[in-house]
Amino acid sequence: MCVYQPLLFLAFVAYGPVLLWRSLWDRRFRRGLRERMGGVPRLETDRGVVWIHGVSVGEVKAARNFIALLRERRPDLQLVISSTTPNGHQVARQEHPDLPVIYYPLDLGPFPGRALRRIRPRCVLLMELEIWPNFLQVAHRRGIPIAIINGRISERTFHGYRLARGLLPQLDLIRAYCVQDRSYQQRLLDLGVDAERVHVTGNMKYDSVVMGEQADPQAPLRRWLAPNGELVLVAGSTHADEELWVLEAARIAAAAAGTRLRVVLVPRHPERAVAVCDQLEGAGARSVRWSTAAELPPLAPDAVVVVDVIGQLQKFYAASDLAFVGGSLVPHGGQNMLEPAALGVATLFGPHTTNFRRDVEVLLAADGAIEVPDRDALATALTALCRSVERRAELGRNAHAVIRDNQGATARTLELVGGLLG
Repeated sequence: MCVYQPLLFLAFVAYGPVLLWRSLWDRRFRRGLRERMGGVPRLETDRGVVWIHGVSVGEVKAARNFIALLRERRPDLQLVISSTTPNGHQVARQEHPDLPVIYYPLDLGPFPGRALRRIRPRCVLLMELEIWPNFLQVAHRRGIPIAIINGRISERTFHGYRLARGLLPQLDLIRAYCVQDRSYQQRLLDLGVDAERVHVTGNMKYDSVVMGEQADPQAPLRRWLAPNGELVLVAGSTHADEELWVLEAARIAAAAAGTRLRVVLVPRHPERAVAVCDQLEGAGARSVRWSTAAELPPLAPDAVVVVDVIGQLQKFYAASDLAFVGGSLVPHGGQNMLEPAALGVATLFGPHTTNFRRDVEVLLAADGAIEVPDRDALATALTALCRSVERRAELGRNAHAVIRDNQGATARTLELVGGLLG
């Protein structure tokens, strides 16, 4: 801790001018910055407070069923949701409009203590492995128990923690670890965590995804995307370069299969939408931004839809025949492939999926998804799927079975942390 605080302070000072500039020109950022400095709204309630934190969109969505089950079983509790990223904050507000949603405090000086003093939680539940030493120390001094839920620790994080184990002994301050699988359990044990604190509960994302078949062909969104019986390919959570690669692969597949294929691009960061549209125009494609299509005007046969509004991905997956999950053709680590798979959509992704490796392994083992090594292979795989409705349906059925077999983590987790809730 003696090294950690000065290093974090220096980083904060170096980044200070950027924070100041954004605070002057962006009211939303000003409010977020105030909360990040511990100035969260005071919570006036007589009920016990449980603080649940998810870093970004994926963690917030994974916590959805846990929050719903906790509210059902313990209506006497007041829940507070926090996130670190603006997108995570926005999705948390959409998912839980009747709950307080705040930004997680910066782990510097008095900020964590100020936030904890205003929230006064009975306990704090951190999704995956969001560990900040100052926050943990302050919570420990105040007697506030902390648990990790849906825990995971990547190999890279594991090696970093092993190197810094002597400097950052914060792992001992966590009361319970509810982790997704035995490999994560073993990594925590190798870091010296008491075995009695580490429990394998499964992955709550399997409980939080929406199960179902593809959308009714007569549903408005589906009719808009495919008025003439087109197949619909949704590329979700894409990163830079992937949009053009998907478009190229889709063009090759449509020509080879002799079919019409509508492409929908959903960038991971919606603020990239303008740049994506510019790239599409440069590649000779027409683009339509979702934010400008509220009345669902007729689409040109070759129009590419670019979704520039957060929180829309699931409904586009539900209206699709094929899904490509981004962050996987570039070395980013992948994005959540369970969402389209759970909807019965034939799902593809690239080789870079370290962030979701366990999900990839179980889907591939059950023939519930397709991994392609590069963009050329993506075109080949898309061609085969465009030609075969039976193969698309088979992938969807297999994915359903995988997800059903892996459900139940939410109830197991709630049972294990129940003692911390009071």
